[in-house]
Amino acid sequence: MLPYFEAVVSVDDIKTFKPNPYVYAYLVSRGGCSREETWLVSANPFDVIGAKSSHLNAAWVRRNSEVVFDPWEFEPDIVVADLMGFATGLRVAP
Repeated sequence: MLPYFEAVVSVDDIKTFKPNPYVYAYLVSRGGCSREETWLVSANPFDVIGAKSSHLNAAWVRRNSEVVFDPWEFEPDIVVADLMGFATGLRVAP
């Protein structure tokens, strides 16, 4: 799967962790795109909630169809079963 990515961004580079807003700003700066063009993809609802609270797009990888998304004020932009589903979801996302 890695050949499909240009880079992997890690919080290890900045020595802080989510949900520190700097993490999401770092992601945007490393990606070289605007916040509107930046996506965080995670199987962890708390990661999606943090990204959405920082005004990023977020995809939730719902690996188990029995699991429900944490009931917070934030929802993922798309829900997918796997990374291939994310690629498909990007083509149809509003």
